[in-house]
Amino acid sequence: MSQIRIDSEIGRLRTVLVHEPGLEIENMTPASAAESLYDDLLFLEPAQAEHRRLTQVLARVAEVLQLLDLLADVLSDRNLRWRLVSRLCELHACPELVPELVELPARELAEQLLSGTPLRKDTLKRFLSASRYALPPLPNAFFMRDATMCVNDRVIVGSMATGVRQSEAIILRAIFRHHPALAGNGFYLDGTQKDAPSVTIEGGDVLVLREDLLVIGYSERTSADGIDVLLEALAKAGTVRDVVVVELPQARATIHLDMIFTMIDREHCVVYSPLVTEARRCRAIHVRLGGGQVASIAARVGLLEALEALGLPLEPIACGGDDPLRQDREQWASGANFFALAPGKVIGYERNRATFDALAKRGFRVVSAADAASGAVDLEGPERVAIAMPGEELNRGGGGCRCMTLPIARDAVNWAGARAVERS
Repeated sequence: MSQIRIDSEIGRLRTVLVHEPGLEIENMTPASAAESLYDDLLFLEPAQAEHRRLTQVLARVAEVLQLLDLLADVLSDRNLRWRLVSRLCELHACPELVPELVELPARELAEQLLSGTPLRKDTLKRFLSASRYALPPLPNAFFMRDATMCVNDRVIVGSMATGVRQSEAIILRAIFRHHPALAGNGFYLDGTQKDAPSVTIEGGDVLVLREDLLVIGYSERTSADGIDVLLEALAKAGTVRDVVVVELPQARATIHLDMIFTMIDREHCVVYSPLVTEARRCRAIHVRLGGGQVASIAARVGLLEALEALGLPLEPIACGGDDPLRQDREQWASGANFFALAPGKVIGYERNRATFDALAKRGFRVVSAADAASGAVDLEGPERVAIAMPGEELNRGGGGCRCMTLPIARDAVNWAGARAVERS
């Protein structure tokens, strides 16, 4: 039986995979930060404290799996250990390290694969190299969403846009392929096996709104070629009938779709208004799948208009509220990047105060992550709740609560209470 079941962005969370930041964060330097896609250095202790608060809230409603634990489990199998280590060493041109690494205890090896393996300066070429690491640290690993995506009962392994994140996809592929806690019905797409560099797709651009409906961002991290390959796989599987592709600006602030749009309950979404509801909103393209192939492609005015035509009308709540200055500042600080624990139960960074004020005006009770984690807040009842968590350090990595969480299983959503229109 598949452990994977993701038919929406908002169904009641049952299982989620996260990674608490580790020494890989401290192994970045100012010189390597830009290469690692960071605008700044993160400090480990405050980042861990903030992430633990997120995990505590998640644990109130779901089973929380840790990447490090699952990786250590997989590495306990000696044959799998050889294959995974060999693949990573081949990627980074250090095959001579394989015999030594595979002799490490599974937990120690798992930690080292994430935190980095120092480069020995024992040849002239290595001595002259500016790199400190043979296997580089993976400081982006706590953004669990990007390298893998769960859709219905299957997995998409990301085809990463930057080489620095390829190791994450290879590691997660091994875990999803071999760990019993993540058993599914196979892969829609294995991005680690891509044939062309133009094929890229990352999880921040893939949103599952319904079992039959996805929204995908065409961004600087997810290419048209990557989307075409995924559309072909989805069409052959037959469950997904409609895909809305959103054409994003190629900019740092909009690296993924979930930086400008996240669904938070059956009737509401949080959006960055300039690109979703206003005159210069991003173009949307509706792709209908049928008969095992792409049946039709048509342009739409915008994302929300396309979703309404597909029977999913959503009322937007503006990230940053009504003030354009606050909108720009809070979108940059992941103000539109919420993660749903259940319909109407969401968590985001507390620093985005105008966004939380906008949620309060729409009937959400704003509570602290400390209160939510302690049990002082009812996360099972009908009340809409917006949980504000500390994120001053984590936010400097360039992502929010959706970015840091990889849901494995959610309950099906009861759409009966939501507004509906006839599908096109």
